[in-house]
Amino acid sequence: MKQLTGFMPIAALPASTAASAKKQLLETIDWLQKEGAASVTNLKLINAITESILWSEKSYTRFLQCGFDAAIELFDISSQNWEFEESMSSRHNPRNWDEYKQLATCTNIVLTSA
Repeated sequence: MKQLTGFMPIAALPASTAASAKKQLLETIDWLQKEGAASVTNLKLINAITESILWSEKSYTRFLQCGFDAAIELFDISSQNWEFEESMSSRHNPRNWDEYKQLATCTNIVLTSA
């Protein structure tokens, strides 16, 4: 946990961040550690995303966009042997997530297709 927070205590997260979101973040970090995926790089990325909320809406949007780009790439690779229709309609496809659609609408992201 110290790697993630550095000098910024968890309590410094904005008050608008719901307690359940903080709990989910901590559970995610614990899960990464259990799976052996809590590398310094992964924890620094989580830290950057968390701190970006404090910087500006633009920074936060850029981190979200970056995360969705990675999620889409991972999904496209892992579903390359699926039928096209199954892949495009899957609930696991980040392009179908409401959050991605909202981000795309707000930032005029070109929705990528498989």
